[in-house]
Amino acid sequence: MQLHSYRPKLAGIRSFSAPVRCPHCGDEMIAPYMSEFVEGGEIRHHWECDSCGEGSTTAIPLTTH
Repeated sequence: MQLHSYRPKLAGIRSFSAPVRCPHCGDEMIAPYMSEFVEGGEIRHHWECDSCGEGSTTAIPLTTH
């Protein structure tokens, strides 16, 4: 029997569900208006704040190193 560690995967899952705040006004943003997979192992979410209208981008690395 082998013991496997899933810590890197759990950290990645948590980053998907963490609340995102607007870097301009601090209001909570609920869902990105667009998400994309970037070759090399990254997911980028593009946001537009409902309160101030400013755009921002967040990235989630999918590597397990």
